[in-house]
Formats: sequence, structure tokens, C-alpha cells
Amino acid sequence: MSVKMPKTVTEMVQLQHMRWPTVFAQAHLNAIVTVPGHISRVPEGQMMRLTVLTLTALLASGTASAQDASQWTGFYAGFATNIISPEFDNSTATTPLQEGTGFGAYGGYNQAFGDNFVVGAELGFSGPASFQTSLGNPDFEFDRVLNARVRGGYALGNALVYGSLGYQTVEYGAAAGVSDAGSADGLVYGIGLEMLLQDNVSVRLDYTSTHMAPDPGTIVGGSSGEQIDANAVGLGVALHF
Repeated sequence: MSVKMPKTVTEMVQLQHMRWPTVFAQAHLNAIVTVPGHISRVPEGQMMRLTVLTLTALLASGTASAQDASQWTGFYAGFATNIISPEFDNSTATTPLQEGTGFGAYGGYNQAFGDNFVVGAELGFSGPASFQTSLGNPDFEFDRVLNARVRGGYALGNALVYGSLGYQTVEYGAAAGVSDAGSADGLVYGIGLEMLLQDNVSVRLDYTSTHMAPDPGTIVGGSSGEQIDANAVGLGVALHF
């Protein structure tokens, strides 16, 4: 069996570009996978850097086209899986918390402005996600996560690089020695990259960070100014109408 080798410098560069997303995505996944027998938490700065590197690699692998922002105009709806990394701030509650995975849905509307700019609004929902505070025990849980965001982005070929800003609310359950049932809310912001695979199908990588104020007295060891901080990386697939 023969192996086809690149014949020109152009082919070699194209092959190298195809490898970048795989390398960066694998590095990203390695950083967030939990090692059995340990409590693992990715620092906020590291998660942000890994996300930016992955977004850059994915964007570099995309092929440019003459299409403009108008292809993004319209309604859309999709499903996502989110890796969430929470942390108690200004609290003596059991920390760190291990990452958890939640599944959800999102939908919204985009409007193009000029050849390259896109502005839109989006609603998102994510279901239960459990976070371990000791091995084998999911001691803390987000029962549901709701957020509303505005997005602003720049269209480049079939890719849309965007930033987002909005408001998020979380309902959490009772966990012995950690919390009583309650809710928390606060600002949410983030960055992301979305790419059209076809005229009506897109995939995206979405990073968000939020700092939420919980119901007073519901976090064990909490004090004035306590917060629940949460960073999340989501992978989504959407249909456009």
C-alpha cells in the first residue's frame, strides 16, 4: 500500500493547517479531563487561554470565501454540551469543586450590518450538572442554568468570531456541609467561534465566565460579598432558519 506524499510547498502548508485544530483541541481536552483519584479544577486563566488557542486554530483551518455577514441573518436553535468549572468565592465552603458536564439548548436571532458585522440576541438553558467536593460524592449541583445574552461578531468567510454579554441565573440544590437549596445570578460574558458547515447548519465553541451572588445564608461558611464563580466551555450544533 502506497502513501500519498505532498508534492508542493502549498500542499504541505495545507496539511499542516489541517493538523492545528486537532492538536489544540486535544490539548484543551487533556486540560479538562479529570484524573481518577484526584480532584481537578482548571484555573480560570488557563481555561481562557486554552479556549482562545482552540478558537484561533479552528479559525486558521477555515477556508475563506466571498460570502459576507448576510448569511448569518435569521433565527437559529441548537443543542450544546457544556463543561462547567465552578468555585466559591469569599466562602469557607468545601473547595475546590470538580468540573461537571451539563447538556442544554439555545436559540436566538442574528442581524447582519454591512459586509462583516453581526449582532444578535440569544437565550440559553442547561440542565443538571454535578460537582464533586470529595471523591465519588457529587456534593453540589446546578439544577438548571438560564441565561440571556447579546452577541456581537465579525464574519470572515464561513466563520463568525464573537463576544457576548448578558445575565445568568442558576438554581442549585441542597448539599450536606456545602449549601442549602437556593439560586444565584449575575453578569455573564464570553467569546466564541461559530462556523457554518452548510447554509443552515453551524457548529460553535463558546467560552463564558460569570460571577453570581447566591441567596444569603445558603452557602455554608459564606460571608458578605460571597459569590459563585463559574467558567464554562460549550460545544454546540445549531440549525438556521
